[in-house]
Amino acid sequence: MTQLWQKWQQRQRQRIFIMPSAYGYAYVVLLLIMLLGAINYNNSLGYLLCFLLVGLGQVAMHHSHRNIKGLNVNVQGLDPVFSGQPAQFRLTTTNHKPYPSYQLEVRHKSSAKKSRWPFIKRYQSLQLLDLVDGNNNQSSTLSIPTQKRGWQSLNTLSLVSFYPLGLFQCWTLYETTAQVLVYPSPKGQKPLPITNQTGQESHHKEQHGEDDFAGLRPYREGEALHRVAWKAMARDDQMRSKQFSSPQGRELLFRWEDVTDLKDTEQKLSQLCQWICQAEQQGDRYGLILPQTKVSPSHGPSHQQHCLKQLALFDEKS
Repeated sequence: MTQLWQKWQQRQRQRIFIMPSAYGYAYVVLLLIMLLGAINYNNSLGYLLCFLLVGLGQVAMHHSHRNIKGLNVNVQGLDPVFSGQPAQFRLTTTNHKPYPSYQLEVRHKSSAKKSRWPFIKRYQSLQLLDLVDGNNNQSSTLSIPTQKRGWQSLNTLSLVSFYPLGLFQCWTLYETTAQVLVYPSPKGQKPLPITNQTGQESHHKEQHGEDDFAGLRPYREGEALHRVAWKAMARDDQMRSKQFSSPQGRELLFRWEDVTDLKDTEQKLSQLCQWICQAEQQGDRYGLILPQTKVSPSHGPSHQQHCLKQLALFDEKS
């Protein structure tokens, strides 16, 4: 009795939808025409061929349902990205059946809004899994385009199959909670806001003035375009950045007031993001002051991620 209850619960969790595809509807129309022709001419071979094709369609429907049944997916969000870069998710597809599943298409719902009708056209295709062996799992990476900062979710994930003949589309839905954090795009033309906060720092500014040129290095995502060595790039098509030496122990403070002259909130956050990336690459200590948040000066990958997270989740209304 317990096993029957568990099987019933498993079926309730995985609802499988099936409908004729465009080829399936054309197949039905063809069968109707053949049937009318066989009736009109009283052709026994016409009847036989028509009923044979109907049986073939029914077998294809059962195999399409069988191909989707017993599958489960697990999704995990990977590392944070900047806005405009694709968000990466780790997809693990598990086949609990003893036989393999073929030609599985992974789709996701771009909007989090719920609908009464699970129309497959509302889902965007992400990946095609040619084969998932029986009693086995398969891992792959899903890429979702990002257009704005904050948490990027997969929302509802759909597993679709047109196997074996393409006459039916069979699919099942999975609710996922996986998210990837999207930082603001690091863009801006404003220079680093270097202020004289201590007498020692002021002394450094007077002694060194502008940072000294220290050579070239490979370009990194998020660096300001004015640091790109365009002349060197014209020679060998390799994108490099100009590297400057900075006074040791320089401490920077990025404040919301420093970007108030920019037009909108997203431009302000992008400029702050660009400053944080630039300061981290130069080895400076830096802090961040937002209307509702203050981060003490420090440096390192963990400190950079903490500051960028504050920018990604910034809400001007709060």
